[in-house]
Amino acid sequence: MSLRHQPCFQELADDLRRFAGDDMVTEIVNSGNWGDALIHAGQAAFLADVGISVDPVPIGQLRKNKFHHRFMAKLRGPRHKAIVTGSGAFRDFYNRPDEIAIAASRFANVFVMPSSFPFRPKLDPERTIFWRRDALESLDGLPEARFCHDMAFYLQPKPRKATKRDGILFRTDIERVDVELPASNVDLSNEGTHRSDIEPFLDRIGDFEVIHTNRLHVGIGGALLGREVHLYASRTRKLESIFKSSLEPFYDNVHYHSDEADIARMLEKAQVADT
Repeated sequence: MSLRHQPCFQELADDLRRFAGDDMVTEIVNSGNWGDALIHAGQAAFLADVGISVDPVPIGQLRKNKFHHRFMAKLRGPRHKAIVTGSGAFRDFYNRPDEIAIAASRFANVFVMPSSFPFRPKLDPERTIFWRRDALESLDGLPEARFCHDMAFYLQPKPRKATKRDGILFRTDIERVDVELPASNVDLSNEGTHRSDIEPFLDRIGDFEVIHTNRLHVGIGGALLGREVHLYASRTRKLESIFKSSLEPFYDNVHYHSDEADIARMLEKAQVADT
């Protein structure tokens, strides 16, 4: 079930249209993994539906002090505007917050699509419009930001038929938690990038009747496909915050687990069921 008909998406569209006006708008493309591809796909569908065209520029180009002259020529002028792809990258253990700040400084005005804000970003509040994707962590970190669901919730994926029982799809990167994972674990999000086709990603998720993960967009993909999803705590408040804001109110098939003993028990049960 998509959330594209929730009122916040119309509010986001209205605000974005006011921001864009008749000006040229660049998209500061935030890079990421296969899960981030769901954000990018949802955002692309949203922008097309609301009639806003953007010129995408990778953040890797904009964060450089000396980037190509064609970008310099395009970015000159006090009226130039940019949107920043929604993400969970505003974390103090990533370099991305500083990179986004550098990229945003190239523009007169910036619109940050729904993102997680555990703290106040280093973007000029006088020139920046912020939208947050949760009502817990980001409400604490940036209370003046308006709320709309993660852009992945705008998607309407086609149905998939499950052929297996349990999928154990936990993250193994810097945001992982210190819990023993079974040998069958697959960090699915790490197998693609934000540029990857989302259909194989959703195919892999949809292959399972039950999803066990602490990857946010694996969980969102499972929710959209109507799967039984068990979300487990990770290193940050991100999953709990989005679960409380966007999953728990709309998806009875999604459950959140934060107790370590509960996590170990559920994983052991899933491993047994899958053998």
